[in-house]
Parts: sequence; structure tokens; C-alpha cells
Amino acid sequence: MKYLSLILSAAALLLAGTIFFQHQKENTKLREQVNALHSSDSARSGALKIAYVDLDSIDARFDFYKGKIEAFEKKKEGLDRQLNGAYQQLDNRRINFLKKGEAISPTEADAFRKEYDNQLQNLENQRRKIEQEVQQEAMIMRDDIFNKIHDYLSSYCKERGYTYVFSYSKNANIFLYEDPVYNITEEVITGLNALYKREENKK
Repeated sequence: MKYLSLILSAAALLLAGTIFFQHQKENTKLREQVNALHSSDSARSGALKIAYVDLDSIDARFDFYKGKIEAFEKKKEGLDRQLNGAYQQLDNRRINFLKKGEAISPTEADAFRKEYDNQLQNLENQRRKIEQEVQQEAMIMRDDIFNKIHDYLSSYCKERGYTYVFSYSKNANIFLYEDPVYNITEEVITGLNALYKREENKK
């Protein structure tokens, strides 16, 4: 009987020890999970790095952008001159025809009016076509410029650990306040121009 009591006491002690060990093990595991989660959250919050770029400065100083805009404006001006010249020629023909005055017969007037209306309509169609082409080219140019900036910033942000880079412009400003500490415009313009120069030298 004495031995049975001793054995039961030892078994109870062993069982209590096992339960305590299991409990401690679960607590340690839970604590590790909480610490890992906390560390992960801290790492994520620590990795959030934000900056902004002044688009007005990029417009003024990014060589690729300036070159694209200059070429686009020259082409647009050339098309405008060509079209305005065609309108002027047609109007000169109208003025010269009207100078004949009473010598113009009804048949000649009717024939000229039809020819004039057809040529004017052709010019209007040409004008609309040119406007569509100019708009399409402007969109392609805008995409080219955006892609250049985006591609550069992709590698730039990976190297420096930026999570977001916002754009800032006086004409479309969403910021109520900007801390100059987070302004990376100078670095970005320098990097963009250096990359553009290397690409041009390869051609």
C-alpha cells in the first residue's frame, strides 16, 4: 500500500512535470510567433520610405524631354504653316475670281463655287487628320517620357530603398506641404540626363 502511494505520487509528479513542460513549450512558441510578427511589422514600417519629384523642374531640365518637346513643336508648327498656306492660297483664288466682277457668268460662278467648296472641304478633312495625328503623337511622346522616368526610378528606388515617389507640380499640386528633405528632384534629373547621354552616345 505504501509502495502504491509512492508510485502514484511519482506518476502524478511526472505528469505534472510533463504538463508544465508542455505549457512552457507552448508559451515559448507563442512568444516567438508574436516576436516574429512584431519584428516583421517593424521591418515593414521601417522600410516605408517616401520622396517626391518636382515635374516642373524635369520639364525644364530633362534633356530627353526638352528634345522631344522641341521636335514635336517644330513638326506641329511646320504642319500648321503648310495648312495655313493652303487655306491662304484657296482664299487668294476666291479673291482673284471675285475681282472679275460682272464679267463672271452664272455658269462660271456656279462652277467656281462647287470647286471652292470641294477644296475647302478637303482642307477641313486634312486639318482634322493632322490634328488627330498630332494628338496621337503627343500621347506617344508623353508615354515615352513617362517610361523613361519610370524605368530610371525603378532602379533608383531599389538602390535607395524608396517605397513611393510622388510627383509635384505647381499646376497640379496635391501636397499642402512638402518637406524639402524628401525632394529627390536634383538627383533624379542628374541621373536621367546621364542615362540619356549614355544612350545617345551608343547610337
